[in-house]
Amino acid sequence: MTAIGLIGVGYIGKLLVDRLLDAGYRVTVFDVDDDQVAHAIDRGARAAGSPAEVAREADAVILTLPGSPEVEATMEGSDGLLAELDRGQLLVDVSTTRPATSVACEELCAEAGADFLEATITGGSPREGYHVMAGGSEASYERAGDLLDAIADGHVRVGPVPDATVFKLGLQMRYAGRRAVDAEAVEFVRDNGVDPTIFVDFLEFEMYEGYFTGEFGQAMEGLGTLAIWNKDLGYALEFAGERDTAAPLTAAVHEAYKATARRVGDGEGHAAALVTYWMRLNDAEGRFAPASQ
Repeated sequence: MTAIGLIGVGYIGKLLVDRLLDAGYRVTVFDVDDDQVAHAIDRGARAAGSPAEVAREADAVILTLPGSPEVEATMEGSDGLLAELDRGQLLVDVSTTRPATSVACEELCAEAGADFLEATITGGSPREGYHVMAGGSEASYERAGDLLDAIADGHVRVGPVPDATVFKLGLQMRYAGRRAVDAEAVEFVRDNGVDPTIFVDFLEFEMYEGYFTGEFGQAMEGLGTLAIWNKDLGYALEFAGERDTAAPLTAAVHEAYKATARRVGDGEGHAAALVTYWMRLNDAEGRFAPASQ
């Protein structure tokens, strides 16, 4: 397996382009954004005109897309992956989607004679680097081993499809919930006249600087962390509803993210912007200086 196709050259896609090329793979990319494609070409990748062309050029195809609608659109249509996906090929989906999307992709790949693997990825764990939680058959996981070694600093098989996607959504619930609680704690302290920077300056908790400065620039291209967690918590709650799994805290956090998304400007997409929602509830807009000096 030497020729790899990559569809989606955003924040994670750029990372994977670099890692694949450094590992000696020939890489063909497709993205609807010409600027993203240009970056990949500058690094040494080849551009394709459609997902179908990527499939024709590659032994394995990796999807790094924003969510379920984009994955489904990429799979379907006359120029979609399924038009050219062939027996013996491997499709690896790094995107965070609805679990049902992964199930459908595996079924479609099976009909074409191809293997499918979820490869949900995170760079936010205490372990250094990027790590993949894989979902699929043991055979597909073993077949993708060298490829996963190239794109991640560590990987583990969680179970069959859609176990890895379910796990990733649970991970996003934790990430988003912790950020929301931190934001609320900072605003609680600040609204009651106490300097919240003691959390980091004295106790050395790891908290986003934006809680204290009000600077909420995107942490990553594309959706940004605010929109990503809004999307992924929505997917998690949909799945929980289908399975009658209680998730009351995630429901409350999701509502806060949705409210925040309507209250920050373009480019202020970082999840730290959630603190502005708590501040507005306390009639404290714009107050980011420490309360006591």
